[in-house]
Amino acid sequence: MTDDLLTRLEAYYDAVPRRFSQTEECGPFTLFLGEPGGWVYYARPRLGETTTVTPEDVLAAADRLRDRGLPQTIEWVHETTPTLLDAVRATGSFELEELPLLVLDGDLAVTTPRLPDGVTVRLLGPDDAEAVSAATAASAVGFGAEGTARGDAGPAERDAAMKPAKQRVLDLLADGAVRIAVAEQAGHGVVSTGRTLPVGDVTEVMGVATLPSARRQGLGAAVTAALVDDARDLGLRTVFLTASSDDVARVYSGIGFQRVGTGWAAERH
Repeated sequence: MTDDLLTRLEAYYDAVPRRFSQTEECGPFTLFLGEPGGWVYYARPRLGETTTVTPEDVLAAADRLRDRGLPQTIEWVHETTPTLLDAVRATGSFELEELPLLVLDGDLAVTTPRLPDGVTVRLLGPDDAEAVSAATAASAVGFGAEGTARGDAGPAERDAAMKPAKQRVLDLLADGAVRIAVAEQAGHGVVSTGRTLPVGDVTEVMGVATLPSARRQGLGAAVTAALVDDARDLGLRTVFLTASSDDVARVYSGIGFQRVGTGWAAERH
């Protein structure tokens, strides 16, 4: 792990939400204030901030988010802001989630899992409105069933959750600002999905989800590999992600990602 890598990741974390939200400074934090009907963001340590964060700083940021009608969520990388974890814990007011941070840097190559028969993986474009809708619904169903175990929820539950693709997402696809990959199974449609949002020479793999009925076949890893290949084709230097658990992190480590740190998410209810 290098300071340069963490610095570039922090610049990315600061840049992406600025595309879709207003910002406000609050003590050592930048608050990203999502627009109604759009993406909802959080507070993060201000880019380049090196001061010791206090419990009072944390509560002030959460109070301001509450006053704006937004989730009282703070996210950060521990290695970049090491004093924040103790400050959050000292408030006694937040639920904490530890998120392994994994990176591919320089050589954007991963081991591509062998796909099951009848499954293909592809990137979506702005003309794939129906597949975008299915991918959004598959993501909702997948994240609605935590963990990596197989389950019963599948294409029927995905179809019940489908809504027309938002024009904003299709426009972002047309601009290349968002990249979406899907795994499709013959006769069943989209069963796994993920996306990236490139900024400069860095991108984050996010939202990787698989329908519970299609899990344990390497589909999430295959979608991730397709997004990594796309990043390489775009000339990017760094691909990173945060895993929801150590078990999920092991899946990504198995295809070539390396853990470089720990992300934290804290939410006050």
